[in-house]
Amino acid sequence: MLVIGSLLALISGMLNAGAAALEKREGMRSGTGRKGFRLLAVLARRPLWLLAMALSAVAWVAEAASLALAPVPVVATVRNAGRGLLVFGGRRWLEEHFSRLELAGVALASAGGALTTASAAHTAVTRRPLSNLTELAVGVTCLVGAGALAWSFSRLAGDNPALARASGVATGAAVGLLFAGTGVFTKEIGDRIALYGARGVPPVLASAGPWLMLVMAAWSQSLLQQAFRKANAAAVSAANASVASLGLIGAGFALYGQGVPRGAGAVALVGGIAVSLAGTAMLLGARPPGSASASASASAAS
Repeated sequence: MLVIGSLLALISGMLNAGAAALEKREGMRSGTGRKGFRLLAVLARRPLWLLAMALSAVAWVAEAASLALAPVPVVATVRNAGRGLLVFGGRRWLEEHFSRLELAGVALASAGGALTTASAAHTAVTRRPLSNLTELAVGVTCLVGAGALAWSFSRLAGDNPALARASGVATGAAVGLLFAGTGVFTKEIGDRIALYGARGVPPVLASAGPWLMLVMAAWSQSLLQQAFRKANAAAVSAANASVASLGLIGAGFALYGQGVPRGAGAVALVGGIAVSLAGTAMLLGARPPGSASASASASAAS
């Protein structure tokens, strides 16, 4: 089951990477100054953007199945293997340029994910349906946290490319909080269907999770389009994937009673989390390519 669940998580990550590339491509081509849900209304009339939404939907189904078959830490990190694809796609199709610090940040975030996966390879899968009150608490925590993070960085833009890029990465991290919440609700759906089959559908629809997930998914798409306009797709996706992974791993331990690794596994877990956070911090501090040389030239000219 671990192999099948990991494979489904990898497929989910690759589909999400492809969807992110299409989303940014269409968002940048929309040629509109609209933001938020008004921008989504414009994009909803573009076939390639709708294709991206279809890819995301298939990725969600694969994620739900993987969460029912493999431990949360494994799924949360394996699905993020599509980051390298976004670097390649960003250079080739999105005309994005990456600084060395950005590339190092993406690489560290991916390496941290691999370490975390290794730490939980022998963890048993747990299926423990959450109460409505717990689901509401998860939803409110993620919504408030994402709102606070997005708002605190919303004014970092203007004429400073470095600040604008940091704002885009931070907005991507806010999306990651929302993705962590939708990941919990996705596991709830997958677990209940795995446990009860078709009889699990009515309890799913009667719980708060699916409806909170729809709200969070719509808002995360709005924030994601704003982030893509300020920073590279790979950098934004690395930030949101790292935060989403850490959030899901924490939920696995706190909500589902997933066993905490010991010995070498504990070292790999802590090291993986530290490396992922370091990679995300490097993405926040990265300057646009050529900005350093441009600053030096300006200083020399003055």
